[in-house]
Amino acid sequence: MGQLAELMAISKHQIRYNEEKGVLSPAFIDNNGYHKYGTDQVYQLANILLLRSLGVSTAQIDQFMQNQDDVWAEKTLKETLKTTEEKIQQLISAKRKIETLLLEIEQKEEAYFSLPKRSLSKIYSYSPMETLDTVAFFKAMKNSQISCSLFSESLYYFFDDEQIEVYAEDLHSSEKLLPAGDYLVKRVWVTQEHELIEAIDKFRKEMEQPFLKASEIIVKEAAYSSVLMNNQILYELQYLISLEG
Repeated sequence: MGQLAELMAISKHQIRYNEEKGVLSPAFIDNNGYHKYGTDQVYQLANILLLRSLGVSTAQIDQFMQNQDDVWAEKTLKETLKTTEEKIQQLISAKRKIETLLLEIEQKEEAYFSLPKRSLSKIYSYSPMETLDTVAFFKAMKNSQISCSLFSESLYYFFDDEQIEVYAEDLHSSEKLLPAGDYLVKRVWVTQEHELIEAIDKFRKEMEQPFLKASEIIVKEAAYSSVLMNNQILYELQYLISLEG
């Protein structure tokens, strides 16, 4: 077993594992209990290692060893290719989220940004006098026509005296459009909703300047950023900068 492991550049444990799973068998076992392997087993193990490197499961390899026909091989490889492509997309998505979180760490508390035009679709609304109904909110997100996940996407809140509206980005929507332009963005971490309301009021007063045109405050929630700060959620208060005159 040691010689075979050295020849194939793997551990003895991997050989034992394949034997336990029934995909590899020694040529014979001598009187001392040592497993002996011949040329057939070397090629068999090489095939097993190749299939494993392609992402084929041990159970599928076992079936292949029993069947070893082109039809089965083509079917299995197509299934494995599909699974591999799905994993690649998951990794790409994870990479983007990691990059976003790193940007959240590196960004300043307040800065100017040139933001693109954004198309939003409303997914929920409630009265400022009410407490957010979490169950109803999650149901609304689940039933929305757009793909939206609280802990992977950003949500947009718009506050007025009558209601609070919650939107998500939707490239196909014209329900609410945020214009492209230069925005002052203030980042705030909050634990309680009243802290957010206070931050919005303070930001609104700061923006009440005679040389600035009035603009609504866009509240962008990045719930996924809570992984950075225990029990706190990051909000971006965005204000479109447009000069009077």
